[in-house]
Amino acid sequence: MVVHQLVPHFRIGDPTAQAAVQFQVLLRRLGHWGGLFSVSREPGTEALVQPLEALRVRAEDLLLLHHGVGSQLPGRLLHTPGRRGVVFHGLPPLRFHRRTSLEPALLSGRAQLSGMAPHVGLGIGLSGFGAAELRRAGYANVHTVPLFVEPERFGPDRVDPALRTRLGSAAFGLVSVGPVAPHARVEDLLALHREVLRIRPDARLVVAGEVDRRSPAMRALEVEAARTPGVTLLGQVSHAERVAVYRSGSVFVSMGEHEGSGVPLLEAMAGEVPVLAYAAGAVPETLDGAGIGFDEKRFALLAELAVQLGTDARLRARILAGQRRRLQVLGAGHSEERLGAALDSVGVPRPSRTRARRRRPRVGIIVQRYGPEITGGAEAHAAQVVGRMLPHWELRVLTSCATDHLTWANALPPGESTVDGVPVLRFPNPRPRRMRELNALSRRLFGRSLGRDEEEAWMALQGPLLPGLWRHLAERGGEYDGFVAFTYLYVSTAWSVPLVADRTLLVPTAHDEEPLAFDAYAEVFERPRALLVNTPEELELIQRRFPRHARARVVGVGVDPPAVRAERFRGRFELPGDYLLYVGRVERGKGIPELLRAYGRLRATVADAPALVLAGEASMDIRAEGVRVLGRVSEQEKWDGLAGALAAVVPSAKESLSLLALEAFAVGTPVLGNAESPVVRGHLERSRAGLAYEDAPAFVGAVARLQRNRAAMARAARRYASRYGWARVVDAYREEMDAIVRPG
Repeated sequence: MVVHQLVPHFRIGDPTAQAAVQFQVLLRRLGHWGGLFSVSREPGTEALVQPLEALRVRAEDLLLLHHGVGSQLPGRLLHTPGRRGVVFHGLPPLRFHRRTSLEPALLSGRAQLSGMAPHVGLGIGLSGFGAAELRRAGYANVHTVPLFVEPERFGPDRVDPALRTRLGSAAFGLVSVGPVAPHARVEDLLALHREVLRIRPDARLVVAGEVDRRSPAMRALEVEAARTPGVTLLGQVSHAERVAVYRSGSVFVSMGEHEGSGVPLLEAMAGEVPVLAYAAGAVPETLDGAGIGFDEKRFALLAELAVQLGTDARLRARILAGQRRRLQVLGAGHSEERLGAALDSVGVPRPSRTRARRRRPRVGIIVQRYGPEITGGAEAHAAQVVGRMLPHWELRVLTSCATDHLTWANALPPGESTVDGVPVLRFPNPRPRRMRELNALSRRLFGRSLGRDEEEAWMALQGPLLPGLWRHLAERGGEYDGFVAFTYLYVSTAWSVPLVADRTLLVPTAHDEEPLAFDAYAEVFERPRALLVNTPEELELIQRRFPRHARARVVGVGVDPPAVRAERFRGRFELPGDYLLYVGRVERGKGIPELLRAYGRLRATVADAPALVLAGEASMDIRAEGVRVLGRVSEQEKWDGLAGALAAVVPSAKESLSLLALEAFAVGTPVLGNAESPVVRGHLERSRAGLAYEDAPAFVGAVARLQRNRAAMARAARRYASRYGWARVVDAYREEMDAIVRPG
């Protein structure tokens, strides 16, 4: 089923945007797909959030509106066919905004909320407090779906180091996070802090949150805060800075009188700081015995309590233990269950699996690109698996219309076709990837602690975006017995796996790269039925990064070379002497610039240096002495070339399998590999059929050693390659799929 969401405005870090992304995650877990649509979008989120004009809703779809003050979206909701729902985040009490510029918008917002009630079949409050307000506004079918936090995002390793250093290590400090708005009662925080200063003159108060400068009272409050000793108003902060604030505090204090969802309290719990909160709005239900709630603002008494809470080690430990237990109860599973019940109430049940008696399992292969024009990498791996599993499974490949992995531009017609006897269903990408845009965002995000909305925005920009695929899985996924999905990195896989996780085998092809640090990818590694990994090194990497990963098995691929004739390749490309051969995409990401520098050093050092031959589609201009660029070669030419090479070269530092190395070994050709790649280094150490190099001088030395010992290395290469037969790989795939199709 498709469940789209309307968001008034989408800005990274904004609570409404964070809630919409979280709902999208929960919907995928429930087997539903849907897009995010907004009137305005922050730059960098255009791939994640579509413009309102792109919204297309069918009668059977559900459209959820995130209600916001001053939004024009209620009119769009009521004039859209299909089922309708409202997600209510809460509205600030009007008493705090009398005679301010916000008063008309709040009055209009409440009127809109009530006016939609007769025409909306589902109301969702982000807390019981919010759900009660929906009922008062006239909504009949109301459910509570609380938001959750991911505790790992608030760990000590996620702290912004610069802010943590700036905040220092004060002996005692109060912290508060949230918008500096009238209903947040920051003036009460200042009053509490002044009482704390009577007990602890060294005390500090840090408040993080965007200041509502529409209110003269808030501007006056900034002046008052500047005059009070030990007070820091940080303004709007990044996710990592939020974590630094939480983890720098002795006590988290909330004085707000309208807490709509309780998320700041949950974040403080995840940041391992005791919570002291005024019991208004959603605070009582969020705490439910964890932390300390109070219902009278007696500042002198609260100051004594806060100091005791922050300095008494035994009391602090007891409070933190209770907060950890509360976080476990209010986890993602709880929210998923509540959202599932809400959708059931309007006839949007979780997709069911159709169990048909078939001679062969019906299996969908999910991969980002597919076809004879695609060479190398995970796509070639997928094609090999498809070819070998065709006698055993009823197959259909689910993929994009792209041939170019840099832009994902639609080059092939959408719809179903046949490739080598296998049905291939292609889905168009509505937004080709702009590499400059992706690279700029990557530079901004990589190496930082991020929120879920930031990670999902990057994943969407990485692409390929295939809404047709996700709709197909949500609506017709039950027609398949199982799926095999390739490459965790691409959003075509990352957002597909949760939709059909209970019957999906993931071939992650993971290597150590910056996006692997994103917590959002836990969905891909933890939810499938099993991971089929390529090497022990890949499995070790996954275990370090996602210790709760799904059951994993080292399977790899089979390598069965055809009959080869080295002289045929030499004659075809006029290569009379020794040569080193690289086969694959000729691009920077594959380590080609570093290889060229190393080869230049070889040419300058050795008079009769072998030629360097690069075979594959090139996305960079190469003009270097002794280097031949052949472009794409046929499958037979590749094997002939490997058989005649002095060595195959694997320059990439980021490999999950290195199929090129295994193919070279299979025809008795040694390998020169980049020592930065654990996978390549592992192959070379286990096989003793090649050498690793760290830099240009080491490359020169490795070539010399290889020339002296090539015969022994060639024998070792063939012995090692004999381990990689397709019969073992096919058996593994069949066993894992049978466990899904015929449980028990």
